Amino acid sequence: MRLVNKIFKHVKNHAFPMTTGIVMLLAACSSNNPNEIAVKPYTCDLEYTRYQATVTGYCQVAAAVLPEEIPVIEKTIELRDVASIPDIFWYSNKMKYSLVKQEEEAPLIFVIAGTGASYQSAKMISLQKTLFQQGYHVISLSSPTYSNFIINLDSTTDFPGVLAQDAKNLYEIMQKVHRQVVTEDNVAATTFSLTGYSLGGAHSAYLAKLDESEKVFDFEKVVLINPPVSLYNSVNILDSYLDLKESGPDAATAMIDDIFTGFANSYANQASSSFSQSSIYALFKEANLSEEELKLLIGASFRMSSSDMLFALDVSYNVGGLIYKNHHINKFESITDSMHRAHVTTFGEYFEKVIVPWQQKIDESLTREELIARLGLKNIDAYLRHSDKISLVTNADDIILADGEVEYLQDVFGSRAKIFARGGHCGNMDRVSFVDYMNSQFEGTTNDIEK
Repeated sequence: MRLVNKIFKHVKNHAFPMTTGIVMLLAACSSNNPNEIAVKPYTCDLEYTRYQATVTGYCQVAAAVLPEEIPVIEKTIELRDVASIPDIFWYSNKMKYSLVKQEEEAPLIFVIAGTGASYQSAKMISLQKTLFQQGYHVISLSSPTYSNFIINLDSTTDFPGVLAQDAKNLYEIMQKVHRQVVTEDNVAATTFSLTGYSLGGAHSAYLAKLDESEKVFDFEKVVLINPPVSLYNSVNILDSYLDLKESGPDAATAMIDDIFTGFANSYANQASSSFSQSSIYALFKEANLSEEELKLLIGASFRMSSSDMLFALDVSYNVGGLIYKNHHINKFESITDSMHRAHVTTFGEYFEKVIVPWQQKIDESLTREELIARLGLKNIDAYLRHSDKISLVTNADDIILADGEVEYLQDVFGSRAKIFARGGHCGNMDRVSFVDYMNSQFEGTTNDIEK
């Protein structure tokens, strides 16, 4: 907990942004050819590693110029009786999502966010711009592991992360959301497609399989972006980054001190106090972070997002893992102690102590190993191998993939797989090569808007 508090303290005191996958989109001139991807004129000269690419983006190669502004409509939908939502979540009593609408009828695409991410995260905004530019209506949904989704889900049994259950819940919500945008925003869809990044990529795979039988959307195209092969493997990899030294949390806290002191000193020496993409790259270059330090930043970012998820789960499902079971938290009660416990709890620990027993109450015959198998793509291997509508894009050095999992993905998807050599985890989602790939998969009707 001291480590996470240290990060918040430094961010507040030094006033510079540090998030996994920093994306700042700047204005640029539009291209004369609507099908030609305009290129930003600058790159960074940081030494490439897959951890650096995950934190700052794959800035050594050119970024695509995407529209500076798109007509995003912020939307909410009531999924459960507001009175049934715990008082502590008074600020989150409807599920939030967004719509980017074309002026005329057009293909519609659903986009699913990654682990712990909202519908308006930086990566989601980048995908919205890419897909809207291609002529799609875009509906963006938060991850089932995002607190606003958990709080508003009308269920007392379906823990997020069990992919088939998540897909069922997402599928029902997608239908309600589609009906809402048709009624309220006059959206006219010619076809339906689907994509998602990270955990949202895995959710997209399960949604595609579910839709094969339900046929509500009859998805024309599905693209999985940087999905985990095994959610269990991936979260354990990320959990491990937060405590890298034998001396444990104290050493990690000292390392955070060193990182932010270096950033603060570099920032103080800049000629300008304003932030731009190049100034952020300059801070990272001068800081010259080691592999351990970059891993620590990634691990801390993951722990902060997973803490929010675990707290929302514990309260919403009355689990008793972080707060006392059957304890009613009102909106004026301090949650400091509960968040302390959430910050020091790894996802692995929560999985073993809470999720496994919870799922075994629902299905007494379920083993731990069977549950782990349900948390990944191998569980639907046969479907993925033979579904021509599904494609995969990932990076060979993706940090969330365990040994052998890149090769597994290549084997499963064959010619439907696009595996870039570099990019880390989702670090190239605004780069020219990635945007060009997405344009080739989602052809739509190119929207020649001003960039």
